[in-house]
Amino acid sequence: MTIRRLISVGLAVLGLPAIVFAQPVVAPTPDRNDDIEKAGAYTVSNSFEVGYRLSDVSGNRDVYRSSVNYGNGFRLLEGQLRINSEDGKGKYFDEFSLQTLGTGQDPYQSSSLRVEKNALYRYDMRFRIVNYFNRLPSLWNGEHGVNSERIFQNHDLTLFPGRRVELLFGYDRNNHNGPGFSSEAVGTGVGAFQEDNFIRFSNNLRQVNNQYRAGASVRVAGLAITFLQAFDNYKEDTEFGDASQVPGVPANVQEISGFRRHEPIHGNTPVTSINIRTEKEHLIGFHGRYVHAGGTRNFALSEALTGVNSAQGLSTLRQTAVFGEADRRQATGDFTVTFMPSDKWTITNTSAVNNTRILGEASFLETSLFRNEFIQFEELGVRHISNATEANFRPVSQFGLYGVYRFSTRRVRAREAFRFPNFDFSSPLAGQDNEIHSGGGGFRWQPVRRLRVSFDAEVGSADRPFTPVSEREFHTERARVQWRKEGFSAGFQFKNAVNDNGASLINHSSTSRSVGANASWIEPGGRFMLDTSYTKLDINTRSGIFNFLDEIEPEAVRNSFYTSNLHVFYFGSRIQAHARLLLYLGYTISKDTGDGSGTPSFTSGVSPAFPNFSFDGDFRNSFPLSYQSPLARVSLEVNKNLSWNLGWQFYNYSEQFIGEQNYHAHVGYSSFRWTF
Repeated sequence: MTIRRLISVGLAVLGLPAIVFAQPVVAPTPDRNDDIEKAGAYTVSNSFEVGYRLSDVSGNRDVYRSSVNYGNGFRLLEGQLRINSEDGKGKYFDEFSLQTLGTGQDPYQSSSLRVEKNALYRYDMRFRIVNYFNRLPSLWNGEHGVNSERIFQNHDLTLFPGRRVELLFGYDRNNHNGPGFSSEAVGTGVGAFQEDNFIRFSNNLRQVNNQYRAGASVRVAGLAITFLQAFDNYKEDTEFGDASQVPGVPANVQEISGFRRHEPIHGNTPVTSINIRTEKEHLIGFHGRYVHAGGTRNFALSEALTGVNSAQGLSTLRQTAVFGEADRRQATGDFTVTFMPSDKWTITNTSAVNNTRILGEASFLETSLFRNEFIQFEELGVRHISNATEANFRPVSQFGLYGVYRFSTRRVRAREAFRFPNFDFSSPLAGQDNEIHSGGGGFRWQPVRRLRVSFDAEVGSADRPFTPVSEREFHTERARVQWRKEGFSAGFQFKNAVNDNGASLINHSSTSRSVGANASWIEPGGRFMLDTSYTKLDINTRSGIFNFLDEIEPEAVRNSFYTSNLHVFYFGSRIQAHARLLLYLGYTISKDTGDGSGTPSFTSGVSPAFPNFSFDGDFRNSFPLSYQSPLARVSLEVNKNLSWNLGWQFYNYSEQFIGEQNYHAHVGYSSFRWTF
């Protein structure tokens, strides 16, 4: 068979759609190597797996679609075509590789293509489709949802690969479309608008981003230098509509008699990047990078909303306008120097700077019969500088020490130019500075040939954290032990992270501690493989809540506690039961026991995302649940070129208190895999 015909057949079978790395599923079938055939001066391997995927879901199908989302139908589960020249001197190309996954109606699809002629050209293409669905009852009783499709394209062309001068060209496209719906609070109750209500609207996503780029890579005088100029174009023209009359919505949806909303966003951003590094590191080496993005973006929001209060006979028009043109400039640079005075010492220093400035006009105007407000924004600047120095000392091959010191400073400045009705015509720059210092160290030790032990620790402090949950007084410890011997491996891991952030009004503290173990074994003949692991993760947080509007309770400060005790167990085995029969069994269970106390409380019939328990005015949150997923797969080799596959996977998701998000599902497939 000729190369031209092989490519034609391969493309016809595989197609050129789809890629994404997504939820693991029982198909396609791994562990089958393709036969390699010779065709002229090339070697060829080709295979595809076609089958039928089926699913049976009970319980909350929306939650299933938000996490797994596999449906029924025929699929090209997996396919690949590889053609390589034997001597690296093919007439048209030296490598041709095409791979597909989940082509058809799978929610996660992918394709990748590479064509290369040594020292002349290399073309890489990646194509992905992600069908995303999300409508969870815990989010405002399901009043937020989306059912969208995102299509990614990545194209890269390199001319003269491997030579001293390479020419680089590329194009990326990200297209996001699909229906959805959301809600927003009314805010201030004026006229017919009730403060306890919310507005429900539909939206049809229309977002697209295109990037074009070109550049060159040069190797000269022991340096590798890469320059790339990109042009980024973003366009969003999402359409909005009134969804207040959709059946089955909660009672506190604002009654509306008229709705109009447009929110276009368009912008262009040129991006320039330069990379320089030493190709060989002897006594000293360095790597530097600089990226500058400076573009403009035009945006506008125009909304006209007529609220109705039938009981009082009121009708109120509210008009909102947000408009502006922003000039955003962002520069990022980092420089790393590595010094190796001897075989035992390595010293590395990295400095980085990031500066973001947004200048322009961003105006907010809201008018109604009862209330008018106008705010104009002028400037935002964020500057971040960091430096890290690390020293590694290895006196003997079995033992090594390292130490590190890190410093970072961040400055944020913002200004509002005008506010009405407060009549602030010029506001001064407002901002905050924050510095973080941290230091750490650890060791790597191999006491015997098959045993490795490591330990790391870091402690740090910040003077003015930006948010209550940011790091302030923190420390982290990690330990790992690994044993390997002739197909057997066993390990133990430990990590502890503590953060204590105190402020004038509230305190936030968090503790995260995980302990885990794993083991794997391969039978000397390779006919039996076993892999298992267990991890326990404990999370405890305490956050202060300050209610500025609390007019009933004498104390407006409360505490919110969150507790999670998560256990995760995994087991997998691969069994070569016969020369033609391959079995795979697996089981995963995740169980969060929470804090094991109380009965959840609910407000206005709406299920919270986290069930809460009230004790002496404080709130204790927990989310006990379990998730189990056993699977089984069998592959029977019918003959040299054909195998039959059958797989099954079960999903069981259960929340202890809420219950309305529970589901269980059977997902399976049957397929044939053909190699030729």
